[in-house]
Amino acid sequence: MRFWSEGLGDRELVMSLGKAEIERKDDVMMLSGIVDSPAPWEYEVKINHADWETVLKTAVSKDACGFIARRARFGQLAGMARSIAKFVLLLGYFRLLRLLGLTVNNDPSPSVSKDMPSKKSSVEGMSR
Repeated sequence: MRFWSEGLGDRELVMSLGKAEIERKDDVMMLSGIVDSPAPWEYEVKINHADWETVLKTAVSKDACGFIARRARFGQLAGMARSIAKFVLLLGYFRLLRLLGLTVNNDPSPSVSKDMPSKKSSVEGMSR
């Protein structure tokens, strides 16, 4: 992936995101690693929930899909389809665990949203 900033002039930062270390810290996922060029600088990217939503919306836009479809070989498209299927299955799995009040890998996130009533109070409210 290539990044550019006005402060870099004509140069770009080249990063191999596939080599990035991924770690959850509080309410963000942190990607960190070393820039491949123009110099071996350390980088850190913090991605929150709203950022992920924006990335996914961008990825499924007509322009992005058209760009990929015109340039990717069949094997690459098949690999992307597998990644999308895995993404959906993992989301379902982790959401189910959350709804059941279970955690995975000491995940500190709450098992039920603060805005959602508990199952017990929902049932009590319906019986009245």
